[in-house]
Amino acid sequence: MEPDSFQGRDEITDNQIEWITGSTWHSAEVFQQSGTVAELYSRLPHFSRQPFRVGDQENRFKDQIVKEPMTISEKPIPIATVGKDYSLIQHREVLASVFRALQLIGIDISNIPSDLLLSEYGERMQWSCQLPNYDFDPGDNNPIVLRINCLNSVDASTIFDVSLSWYRLVCSNGMMFGLNESRFRHRHVKSLDPDRIAEYLQEEIARVPEKQSLYKQWMKQSVALDQLEPWVDKELAKAWGKYIAARTWSILCQGMDGEVEPAGDCKPHELTLKHTRPVPGSCAPVRNIFHVSQALSWIAGTRNTIPERLDFVKAIPSLIQHLTEDAA
Repeated sequence: MEPDSFQGRDEITDNQIEWITGSTWHSAEVFQQSGTVAELYSRLPHFSRQPFRVGDQENRFKDQIVKEPMTISEKPIPIATVGKDYSLIQHREVLASVFRALQLIGIDISNIPSDLLLSEYGERMQWSCQLPNYDFDPGDNNPIVLRINCLNSVDASTIFDVSLSWYRLVCSNGMMFGLNESRFRHRHVKSLDPDRIAEYLQEEIARVPEKQSLYKQWMKQSVALDQLEPWVDKELAKAWGKYIAARTWSILCQGMDGEVEPAGDCKPHELTLKHTRPVPGSCAPVRNIFHVSQALSWIAGTRNTIPERLDFVKAIPSLIQHLTEDAA
């Protein structure tokens, strides 16, 4: 991809597709679809709210959520029980509200491919799409694009959530890390308001130049392996565990991920790995803070459950902050 065509779709590598296929969401299998917003909108399931009862006995505190048939051969499927005060927000309502919110601030994603993850019965959804005209090169000739991400559920397991994230394109490989800690969250108590979402997005997008400058600064901020070693053994191991810290150290030093071989009381950087895959764009041995953040992004993307993957992404900025403070 040439630098003047950064707006092309950030494709997902075979490895990433494999991870998504093998991922779970609260124990449910996860399925991926891609297409424009209009195409994905028509594929989203619809859910109804019905009394929670057996025969003529009805629970006065609970209702049940039911997935309605999408084809003539399907039958309704019970999904979950929810409280009487729970407001059901349909996935289609989420997409429509976010689409209108983006239009309100002058962003048209009508013809941009987007990605949809759905749990087995469609009760949980993650949708993401690249936002045009926010691409930039942090300094290593590998473009970064800005994406909008939405979470929703109809079973009260996941609160409606909108956030922005950066996605790095390396040999058609995306590595995501959080824009910041700010997120728009909406509990299921009333209908979504596109104006409120638009206000949030406008505030966040106004911070994009600040974040671009930060990542360019990270690219220029040198760090040596002897500085990374104590950070991996302490801060990273404390946050993500000893074995993940060992995998990260392997990526930082050799650009290779793999399976950790258990060994006594070794520090994370001393553990041996059976290398299983190269990490695109790792630039090993790393020499700056930015490429350290990309190693963390790779690790976050390999988590097997959707909630865990999002939690890891959210933790990256604070881990990098600890490192920059130690390296200063």
